[in-house]
Amino acid sequence: MVCYIMFIKEIIKKNPASDKTFTYHRLMEAVRTPRGPRQHIILNLGKLDLPREDWKTLANRIEEILSGQQPLFTPPSHIESLAHYYSGMLRRKEMQSAPVSEQSDWEKVDLNSLSQSEVRTIGAESVAWSAFKRLGFPRILSDLGFSREQVHKTALLVVGRLVHPASERETAHWGRGISALQELLGTDFQHLSNNALYRTSDHLVKHRDEIEKGLAERERDIFNLGEKIILYDLTNTYLTGNARHSHIARRGRSKQKRNDCPLLTLALVLDNEGFPKASRVLEGNISEPGTLAGFLQDLKSDPRGQLSLLTDPATLVFDAGVGTRNNLELVRREGFHYVTVSRQRPGEIPKEGLTVIREDKDSTIEVKRLDGEGETILYCQSTARARKEESMKASFQKHFEEGLQAISDSLSRQRGHKAYGRVMERLGRLKEKYPTIAQFYNVEVYQERGRATRIEWKIDREKELETRFSGSYYIRSSRTDLDEKELWSLYMMLAQIEASFRALKSELGLRPVRHHSDLRMEGHLFISILAYHLLAGIQRELRQKGIFYRWETIRNRLSTQTRVTASLTNDKGERIHLRQTTDPEPFHFEIYRALGLPLKPLKAKRLRV
Repeated sequence: MVCYIMFIKEIIKKNPASDKTFTYHRLMEAVRTPRGPRQHIILNLGKLDLPREDWKTLANRIEEILSGQQPLFTPPSHIESLAHYYSGMLRRKEMQSAPVSEQSDWEKVDLNSLSQSEVRTIGAESVAWSAFKRLGFPRILSDLGFSREQVHKTALLVVGRLVHPASERETAHWGRGISALQELLGTDFQHLSNNALYRTSDHLVKHRDEIEKGLAERERDIFNLGEKIILYDLTNTYLTGNARHSHIARRGRSKQKRNDCPLLTLALVLDNEGFPKASRVLEGNISEPGTLAGFLQDLKSDPRGQLSLLTDPATLVFDAGVGTRNNLELVRREGFHYVTVSRQRPGEIPKEGLTVIREDKDSTIEVKRLDGEGETILYCQSTARARKEESMKASFQKHFEEGLQAISDSLSRQRGHKAYGRVMERLGRLKEKYPTIAQFYNVEVYQERGRATRIEWKIDREKELETRFSGSYYIRSSRTDLDEKELWSLYMMLAQIEASFRALKSELGLRPVRHHSDLRMEGHLFISILAYHLLAGIQRELRQKGIFYRWETIRNRLSTQTRVTASLTNDKGERIHLRQTTDPEPFHFEIYRALGLPLKPLKAKRLRV
């Protein structure tokens, strides 16, 4: 790129269908050719909000920055800022077509002229983009009619949610000015609008079923997934704002203790390897047991679709919130097996005949099989769980009794609450706050003439209390063919889905949701699910190589590898710009080699001015 004379030109176009005119500006260059002087377009500047008398100053300063010259007079700060912005855009534009630098190329340069600019993170992006391609996202989306530009915007949303979890607005800023993802994709996000990402999110939600089906098929093929164990669970996330126009946001019991906010419920199906199979966004106050029937129909509707249920029936694993009597009968009727925690406890706790199925320095698991009619019930006793529940019981009792004592003390204070109705109201709120322990207490409030006089309390179900916090639980299953250890191991797979929810919430930006329309809310959650597909694939490959870092650790440490432009002036007065990736550090070596990726994402490029 050799620029002789730069100047700014104003373009005014009129809409032929109306009297409205549109004004925008271009950075031009005047060059000498054999046929005389000619004008070439260097860069479209958009609409330039700058007085005409400052145009030449801006054009000159852009040329100085590109050629590495120092200005004789420092321009005003707003012109200096614009000049650096547009020179960066121009350098990126020219660098896209610049030759790749691979062979030795000696230059005599002035070391004092060295400058570095446009530092962009590339380490975590290269890992995520590789996973995006390996899972077949580009092909799946193209088959659904997504254009190349829409595929790139989807990559920005999904890779961005994995590497830099944030809102769509912040993701656009990250893609434009922080990340080198646009270089990996071979595109330009500089003029990307927030609305463009919102529209892409809407498009993804409309094709959710087809996308999840395509990903499930691709993951089954490349990871050789069996899909005979299906994990099902629900969680919820909260919204900022009141969501008054939403049909699905509801107030309910928040698992994040955000009962002050409207909620959304996410239902998720995974296999035992941790790969998502299907997801649904449901009302925030939906009852857990009522959500299972719809998923069973989805799983049976297309045997060649999301789940390969062509041979032996799959086994569904879910917790007690879903495992009602009606749901267990439904699972059987639909041809599946189930493993769940029993909602009811048998009357007698086994004292003898327990078998140790797991023992280590921190915990011992003992079980006893209690076969019933057409199903197996497994009594489980965990020493680690017993210690945890004993600590919980002590904490619940402490706080509940402190609350009771505070109510009692107010009866003797001069300005304390003494009205019987008011005291009962306070007692009711206390029981609502600690329902797990309150059910085992008998609380008596004595009154005279409408005024509470004293409060007495005691534990009247001591045996039931000890049983509730004993570290024991019952697993029930239709799999009568499995032994005790196999049944217990199946149920413990639910820890996988709990880990998935933790990753979605803490590492993939599932919460909070800042949108107001239902489609945008679903889009926000679906983008996190798609990002989790990438994460599941990455973590599986790393685990096979003995690497068990948390994703948050991996992406933070990979972010130290960047893409940077180094600029120097040679002895001919030319300004040489080198766009290159920084050398990998030991941690980068470990991750890239485990995933089979190049140690330096993208090759170096060279540009002379």
